[in-house]
Amino acid sequence: MPVTNLENFIKLSVPFVNEYYKGVVGIIVLENLIFQDLENHLKQFKLTYPQFNILRILKGQYPNAVELSTIKERLIYKHSDVSRLIDRLVRLQWIEKKTIENNKRKLTISLSELGYELINSIDISHDGFKSLASNLSFEEMQQFNFLVDKILEKKA
Repeated sequence: MPVTNLENFIKLSVPFVNEYYKGVVGIIVLENLIFQDLENHLKQFKLTYPQFNILRILKGQYPNAVELSTIKERLIYKHSDVSRLIDRLVRLQWIEKKTIENNKRKLTISLSELGYELINSIDISHDGFKSLASNLSFEEMQQFNFLVDKILEKKA
């Protein structure tokens, strides 16, 4: 039997205190489910979401290199172990890491050709990635994105 609402999905026995709280819990539940779908899709490429996120950032700059600080500020999920993730991606030969000539403490990171081929082969709109959002029509997705943007205005 399909789940018909958030309360049933999380097996809540009493109603939410208010619609705002229900909305926040709903976003958290959706984030978790979508994240699980994405992680499952990325397993076939032997990637975790944080690694994919780094490759995605570098693809946007390809073929140019960026400083480590740029990657850290653009990550969707902030991680303290970005350096470890970078080192693993270097070992896999998906990215290249170089020190800056005039400042040996600064690094530049770029996508290797192998990494570029990999990130281009990952298509999250492909059937292999069954996003929950595919349940929405194009117009509903536009409305959802409008609401996400409206919520994010508060952070701007």
